[in-house]
Amino acid sequence: MPTCRNSGHVGLCGNAFAKICPLRCPVERKAREESWRKRFLFGDRPFWWVHESGYYSQAPAQVHQFPSSCETGPGSPSGHCMITGAALWPIMTAISSQLATRTHSHWVRVIPSLAYCTFLLAVGLSRIFLLAHFPHQVLAGLITGAVLGWLMTPRVPMERELSFYGLTSLALLLGASLIYWTLFTLGLDLSWSINLASKWCERPEWVHVDSRPFASLSRDSGAALGLGIAVHSPCYAQVRRAYLGHGQKIACLVLAMGLLGPLDWLGHPPQISLFYIFNFLKYTLWPCLVLALVPWVVYTFSAQETPPVRSS
Repeated sequence: MPTCRNSGHVGLCGNAFAKICPLRCPVERKAREESWRKRFLFGDRPFWWVHESGYYSQAPAQVHQFPSSCETGPGSPSGHCMITGAALWPIMTAISSQLATRTHSHWVRVIPSLAYCTFLLAVGLSRIFLLAHFPHQVLAGLITGAVLGWLMTPRVPMERELSFYGLTSLALLLGASLIYWTLFTLGLDLSWSINLASKWCERPEWVHVDSRPFASLSRDSGAALGLGIAVHSPCYAQVRRAYLGHGQKIACLVLAMGLLGPLDWLGHPPQISLFYIFNFLKYTLWPCLVLALVPWVVYTFSAQETPPVRSS
């Protein structure tokens, strides 16, 4: 009786063998269903797919990995492309609006849009080159990021109460945890991408903990809470309507980069649970530094005293 031992060939346990080996192929059918669920719901990454797919079993493909290749999260869509596209959209539209009021040249007006598309194209190509994503995952990330930027730019919650930011952060944590445990209860192995990345990465030190799905959750929820704390702080209230000159803005940039670098370096404890806690606290502190504390320090210490008016 035929057996179903080579699951790398398409259709081996398909309809042709469904009747002659219904009891000898349950494991392979289960593996195939699991593979398709991962492909459509989460997405493989190229650096492990070339080894796991079976397409190169006869002639193994020689691929070159980089320190940035071995990300542990699922590959679809590209998070780098999505976040970059969403974050740069309001900057691009703001610069475009400024140019529209100062020039009548059509070519000058489209420079921000061209720069936006060119930069995103470079990010997408780099992700493909690093074997971190497939082209369709990059395209999905670019489109999703641009749509998110377009939808969310008019809805910046600057006037919301602090409780809104706190509840948003809490909803992200509880909602993601609920989804995780629900899928885990249904038998879906959510650590499959972490296992594959650890298995096929050339060097163990290239497997980055901060690319895990729960690392993104702690980062996003911490940033949401930190944004609320920043915009409701006394420091932000003092500098919100203040005018900062070009020198002050450069000083803010330099000081912020000088503070964020050591803060990022300190936030990598070896224990995974402590890493998530430190990651949450780190990204809670970042908006407070960038939006409130650093501008307040620069504005306070660079403000010139007005000379006293002499009486005649």
